[in-house]
Amino acid sequence: MRTRLSIAATALLLFWAGVAYQVTKPADPGDYRRTLVQVAQATHDAAGTGSLVARQQLAGQVFGAFAATAYDDAATALAGAASDLAAEPPPDTAGAAMRDRLATLLHRTVKDLGDAATAGDDTARRGAADRLDRTAAELEGLLEQWGAA
Repeated sequence: MRTRLSIAATALLLFWAGVAYQVTKPADPGDYRRTLVQVAQATHDAAGTGSLVARQQLAGQVFGAFAATAYDDAATALAGAASDLAAEPPPDTAGAAMRDRLATLLHRTVKDLGDAATAGDDTARRGAADRLDRTAAELEGLLEQWGAA
């Protein structure tokens, strides 16, 4: 009985050690790059959505409730992208440089999406849409550079 208990305890200990290693091991550069590409794509899509909704509002083509929902959906996608970016540390200096460049664009998208959603007049909304377009273009270039576009 004691031997079986020892074997079971050892197996349980090894199982939890394996789980702990899988959770805490550093990211593989290839896996990390895939995460960055997914975050960049989500950020690009949110920037494009925000710009499109703002321009449709300027043209009087959408109702307020639709615009609010579209902005909220884009913001939710950005929050998920930011969470994914923050959840995994870069495995090396190249990954850190890629992360820093992407984080700047993600932060800018969050700010400009919020500006578009809360714009009090057409001038402010147009400015936010223009900035979102520029950021989306930068993200496209980044994705092309990373070979993901």
